[in-house]
Amino acid sequence: MSKSILEERECRTCYVCGQYGQVEEHHIFYGSANRKKSEQWGLKVHLCRVHHRDYKLGVHGGNKDLDMQLKRTGQQAFEQLHSRKEFMKEFGKNYQ
Repeated sequence: MSKSILEERECRTCYVCGQYGQVEEHHIFYGSANRKKSEQWGLKVHLCRVHHRDYKLGVHGGNKDLDMQLKRTGQQAFEQLHSRKEFMKEFGKNYQ
């Protein structure tokens, strides 16, 4: 398991709301191929259950605004360490 480039490994707070305690690891770019790439490049954050899986507020529950916000943030973090060209090569889409 690789280290996140967005937060500390031992982070126990939700990246969105700051709730401390039970959080789940979220791969910012998900889906079969992109999940592996998120893991490889450290593009993941911890989310509380609500912001991860809730049917309205969660990234995996249909909150498209939060999903896009995290993707933009992930791309920005990636591009601080690598180029946009490399991001496009890996993920095939510009979220900026």
